[in-house]
Amino acid sequence: MKNVLVRKGDRGGGPALLEQLRIFGITVREVESAEEAGRLVEALGDVLLIADSQRLEREPAFAAELAELKRSHGASLRLLYYADRDDFPTRLGAVRAGGEAFFLLPVDAWVLADKIDALFKEREAPPYRVLIVDDDPEQVAYNALILQGAGMQTATATSADQVIPLLVETKPEIILMDMYMPGCSGTELASIVRQNEAFAAVPIIFLSVEKDLEKQISAIRMGCDEFLEKPIKPEHLVASVSLRAERSRSIRFYMERDALTGLLNHTNLVERLSNELLRSRRSGSILSFCLIDVDRMKGVNEANGHLTGDRVIRGASRLISERLRRTDIVGRYGGDQFAAILPGADGRTAQRLAEELRQSFGSLRHPGAEGEFSMSLSCGIATYPDFMSAAEIVEAAERALASAKAGGRNRVFAERPRQGRGG
Repeated sequence: MKNVLVRKGDRGGGPALLEQLRIFGITVREVESAEEAGRLVEALGDVLLIADSQRLEREPAFAAELAELKRSHGASLRLLYYADRDDFPTRLGAVRAGGEAFFLLPVDAWVLADKIDALFKEREAPPYRVLIVDDDPEQVAYNALILQGAGMQTATATSADQVIPLLVETKPEIILMDMYMPGCSGTELASIVRQNEAFAAVPIIFLSVEKDLEKQISAIRMGCDEFLEKPIKPEHLVASVSLRAERSRSIRFYMERDALTGLLNHTNLVERLSNELLRSRRSGSILSFCLIDVDRMKGVNEANGHLTGDRVIRGASRLISERLRRTDIVGRYGGDQFAAILPGADGRTAQRLAEELRQSFGSLRHPGAEGEFSMSLSCGIATYPDFMSAAEIVEAAERALASAKAGGRNRVFAERPRQGRGG
């Protein structure tokens, strides 16, 4: 839930801007005073306030109240500022007033929505997952307690033969491993982990009393990413694990995602579709697949340039992600096409969701070379068990999309199973 506030009467919060943010799934509330903003922070727990930095200059009392709110609520209150001038004193004033971002008037709804999304995603990120391997149960429990206290999820193993099953089960983002264990050393275990393609990229941190630099370097050659010497201060352990896990998560994100939109790329999307179909077969549930195409993108690129076209693509990706359900899986299928996997959705539900998406996208305004313009979407839907395999459901959705295009675009079409097919 994105709780965004603007101060009533500020220049940057006009109706057009608020309506564009609403379409992106961002609801903005107006507040009369810092006191009202403070009550909402206490009630909602995580709030972003967008304010006019130049108004703060004219109203030092409000600026002081806002500064006190920031001191009282800390990270629960995020501040974004805008102004009609972009000079150093104005930006410095915004930073000193606790601002985490600065925008020049008129505020661009698309850029603002990107920043709002980014700030809230920082809070919504799931905890890091850590696998701790040590033959000393007390040491395992101690390290787990430290990392859990820092908000991480931990799984533990006290023998080497437990590690591979736990890797499969818990999918850790980092492994914290003792270097010396009976029966199987840490370097041997690291080699076993690295030989498994599924876990070859998971960072391994060795934690040991070993101080010999040559042995540490040898351990790194065997697959270790970092070496920490025992005893280690809790804050040092937390910092080292956090940094490695964050880097690992970032690398994995960019390997799996489309660079322009941040959505799953084609390869990983199709893989997820196969996995979700297997899950549906096991559970006896239904699933729909929706292929989404931005209509007439070639004309937009020709008339406005590819930067504007990229902006439309990013807007479509954000809208699709916001408007579909949290359980749905969204990816960029390629070019100006997207796809959504809708677990548990029958054809009627998928058509309703796609229709709502089509209407919302049609309401967006895009800045172009000759003024604002609007766009439309066409959607093709196929459903399991009407179509059984990933290949069949993709082909059916492509046929449905082609029918929507042939029917005049800006419409949703669902492919029906041919006679004798379906479950």
